[in-house]
Amino acid sequence: MPHPRHRVVVVPLLRRPGGIFLRDWLAITIGGSIFAWRELRTDELEHELEHVRQWRRHGVLFPMRYLGASLGAKRAGKRWYHDNRFEIEARDASRRVVRP
Repeated sequence: MPHPRHRVVVVPLLRRPGGIFLRDWLAITIGGSIFAWRELRTDELEHELEHVRQWRRHGVLFPMRYLGASLGAKRAGKRWYHDNRFEIEARDASRRVVRP
């Protein structure tokens, strides 16, 4: 799958505040920008690039759709993050690349 236009910004100081919401968090994607607290491996980057593609498909509605998918998973008795359909798509994308 072609890589969408993106930029990766690495800011080590993001690790602690991001950990408040997700214990094992690594990065957050907003539009075409990926903010990470460390350099990303190839498979991790592909995961975030899927989120870039999701932003492109859904536009400014993406955050609300993401939140809706999390709430839907939670209401169904599933895990709000792990079972979010957007995260499932991103994990599938990361599995399609060879990890170094």
